[in-house]
Amino acid sequence: MKLRVILGALLWTLLITVLHVSLNVGWGELVQKAKVAIGVERARLIVGFLPVT
Repeated sequence: MKLRVILGALLWTLLITVLHVSLNVGWGELVQKAKVAIGVERARLIVGFLPVT
């Protein structure tokens, strides 16, 4: 019984994680952040501005 509960919880967590990345983050962005985190690539600098009217 304990094994079933643990496996169910792990499966549920994996499912929610995959859905979250797919809907909110995007796999490309996740891969890019992982590459920056392990030092394979440098971070992209995003410059933005607020227009003054």
